[in-house]
Amino acid sequence: MKKTLQSLILLLVAMTVPAVAFAAPVQIADGVYRDGSTLYIGSGVTSLGALNLNPSVIYCFATVPPVCVSNTFTGYGATLHIPAASYGAYFINEYWGNFGNMYNDAVEPTGVTLSSPEVNMTAGETMTLTANVAPSNASLRTVTWSSSNSSVATVSGGVVTALAAGECDITATCLDLQAVCHVKVTQTTIVITLDKHEARLLPNHAVTIKPTMSPMQTSLKVTVSNPEVAAARLVNGVVQVVGLAEGSTMIVVSSVDGQAVPDACMVTVFTELGDVNCDGYVTISDVSSLIDYLLGSDVAPFKADNADTNKDGHVSIADVAMLIDYLLGVVDLNPPVTETFIVNGVTFKMVAVEGGTFTMGATAEQGSDAYDWEKPAHQVTLSSFCIGETEVTQALWLAVMGSNPSYFTQSNNYAENLQRPVEQVSWNDCQTFISRLNELTGKTFRLPTEAEWEFAARGGNKSQGYKYAGGNDIEAVAWYWDNIPSQSSGTTGYGTQTVATRMPNELGLYDMSGNVCEWCQDWYGSYSSVAQTNPIGPASGSYRVFRGGSWYNNNAGDCRVSYRNDFYPSDRGGSLGLRLAL
Repeated sequence: MKKTLQSLILLLVAMTVPAVAFAAPVQIADGVYRDGSTLYIGSGVTSLGALNLNPSVIYCFATVPPVCVSNTFTGYGATLHIPAASYGAYFINEYWGNFGNMYNDAVEPTGVTLSSPEVNMTAGETMTLTANVAPSNASLRTVTWSSSNSSVATVSGGVVTALAAGECDITATCLDLQAVCHVKVTQTTIVITLDKHEARLLPNHAVTIKPTMSPMQTSLKVTVSNPEVAAARLVNGVVQVVGLAEGSTMIVVSSVDGQAVPDACMVTVFTELGDVNCDGYVTISDVSSLIDYLLGSDVAPFKADNADTNKDGHVSIADVAMLIDYLLGVVDLNPPVTETFIVNGVTFKMVAVEGGTFTMGATAEQGSDAYDWEKPAHQVTLSSFCIGETEVTQALWLAVMGSNPSYFTQSNNYAENLQRPVEQVSWNDCQTFISRLNELTGKTFRLPTEAEWEFAARGGNKSQGYKYAGGNDIEAVAWYWDNIPSQSSGTTGYGTQTVATRMPNELGLYDMSGNVCEWCQDWYGSYSSVAQTNPIGPASGSYRVFRGGSWYNNNAGDCRVSYRNDFYPSDRGGSLGLRLAL
């Protein structure tokens, strides 16, 4: 495995991004609490035995510091925070040797209040309670939440979710101080919602429809308005629909008890261009049927529209040639089309890439920047496919997964911008994301193969032979180390940039050079000089391929269209993201 210095640094950056965990304070003695590496001592504590703790920070809230036996604080060099009234010469002389620093700024919490003492909710509804710890400058402000009846309502971080009719108390606790909100939950009408309301499929093919219910679960049933067109059944809460014959039918999902509001999906079953014998598949048997038809034999079933593979309006020997070329992978009968998708309110575009043949690897325009592992250059033929117009954004990842793993966010002092590409995602994370995206859309999104990625980056059949994706001037087409607004971390410039703010390539694709590196589907392996058709990489390996270079590369050559590198499938980094294929 060969890696550049920048790639190794990328991995180190990923390893140094801080992980933050939150836990409730734990009481270890009367009036004494441990919160991570901090020890809190309440004002009611008058003496302490040896605690055998080595906290890095100690808060003492007593008006007069408690009497401590020998070795109470075992951490020499620790820091002590006490109230101003306790900051006296006696305390300093008695205990100074155990501490590296002492501050007179500790303030004990005196009370907790909630934004609402009582709320009325309906099942399935959520609302947020805010807890305020007094005084506002109290040193300890950590609040834990609990519900007296989690079957009625649950709480997490102050967000209350009503589940079923009933009453319960939501309690906010800071040390031994508490505030309570009484919650009353009433039941509402159950609404069934399907993840798709229109679907198309071939005979003998299947599609899944996922129902969700709000605000509660109930037993479901599925009915088909025209069972001759399609069959449907419920399997583990998912509706599986199988096409039987051409036509349309309505798939209705309702509750067994009839209490829920139902939802429906219109399913259209059609036969595919090239499926001459209408069995739902395009195979060599369709070539035989087409030839028999042209020779005058009685072919049944036979669909002339499907047999007109070159779409010239009549069936002839030219359609046989077209069908054979399709089966050989030379042409596409139904090439993909550029399409815009919306998932949970987030829009993204997939750009059609017409299949073709190109030279992959260290071609002449890559020059002396090309590495040995980009060689030998070799011929590759690809079928048509679709690829993302941009890298997957933080917004799309959040819409699909419900969380944002990226480092370059507001929580790390960067300007809030969900149109930055998502990063800090491993190859394995990408597979989970794609699986959920496919469930939401009914499509078969995936990562591009390494060959598809390079063909698209080069501009496909419209390629002008550029060194970078879209041109030979990297400043115009890529975000990389030398042209990001700032190289000082902690600013709005350092790091990833808004997608599609540099010039696109010949296919209208953005950021295929720079911004973030992009995972490919393939295992990493050496190139061969043998010509290939639709290569998918080695059958196994230790590392997955990534492409494109990133904002972190201070070597422009690592943003070239033929540059390749690899990481473990579990690796994550602040400059490692993805682009979808279809």
